[in-house]
Amino acid sequence: MGREISVLEREVLELPVRFGGLGLLNPVNTADREYKCSKEITEPLVKLILKQELSLESLDRKGIQEIKAKLTAEKEAKHEEQYKCLCDKVNSRTKRAIMLSREKGASAWLTALPLKSLSYTLNKQEFRDSIALRYSWPINGIPKLCACGTKNNVSHTLDCKKGGFVSMRHDAIRDCTANLLRDAGCKDVRTEPELLPVDPRKFKPRTNTKVGARLDVSARGVWSTFERSFYDVRVTHPNCLSNVGKPVAAIYIEHQNSKKSEYEERVIESEKGSFTPLIFTTSGGMGPEGSAFYKRIAELTAAKKNEQYAIVMNYMRTRLRFAILRSTLIGIRGERGRSNRNSKDISLDEISLNIMPTLDSYECR
Repeated sequence: MGREISVLEREVLELPVRFGGLGLLNPVNTADREYKCSKEITEPLVKLILKQELSLESLDRKGIQEIKAKLTAEKEAKHEEQYKCLCDKVNSRTKRAIMLSREKGASAWLTALPLKSLSYTLNKQEFRDSIALRYSWPINGIPKLCACGTKNNVSHTLDCKKGGFVSMRHDAIRDCTANLLRDAGCKDVRTEPELLPVDPRKFKPRTNTKVGARLDVSARGVWSTFERSFYDVRVTHPNCLSNVGKPVAAIYIEHQNSKKSEYEERVIESEKGSFTPLIFTTSGGMGPEGSAFYKRIAELTAAKKNEQYAIVMNYMRTRLRFAILRSTLIGIRGERGRSNRNSKDISLDEISLNIMPTLDSYECR
């Protein structure tokens, strides 16, 4: 982890990934339970062995499956109880971090195979930074003062627009979504489509009626064959000053409503299409409308490629999660502003790169 781990933090890391932990089991705590489960599951087979049976035809396979299901349910209840107990012990910041880690897709980067062909690999520093982000731990090595002049911390690095890293995070989701739409067989997939010009007097005051306004992605064939649907992406940091005191569900609803009030009426009335806001958090969660949209894309992709829906959905969540994670990590470590230049160095703006002279530069002789 790159840091000392307290006893309480070790208990958090022991939780399964879906409960906000890392699945690093402590054998001291689990050995007795696992032995009991193993003994109970293998008991029917042990009885046959003691009877010196030469065939497994009399083995009650259905009964074994029922025992497994019962033990799995008990194990899940034990993890849930352990999770609630830890939430009462940890501070509010860690509790919120664990809750964010339990969102669908937020932990996909931890359970994915590190396939280089899919860019699912992280180096040591990226992995440690990712773990620190997951549990709101301090990240070592970042400047104490941002290039914008503000005191620097992890929250600021994810919000500061200097350096273009916020836009990079947004564009990563936009491009990933467009590629997933193409994979699903949708037609006329476009990024940054320009909206038709409209008369501002015919729309509500909060509607964006600017000439040349654009949304992030559009496509045909998502909800019906010929309908053109539009999508706009927003990635928000759940622990920034404006979000830290709000429930996660309220953050999604607030940003969804903000996007819809800005674009939905224009898309419906002018484009005669549908509009869906795609709201994400830097921790990897997504809003309810975005979740419904990606489930629809998973259905189309599964039908087209004859794959299981659950496998396709997991693949899509992993792709989106790595798109957010990688762009977030770049925002934390990336250079903001120009580095200190030696006063004697010549700036590129001060010289001309017209190496080949033009005819005007020659004097007539």
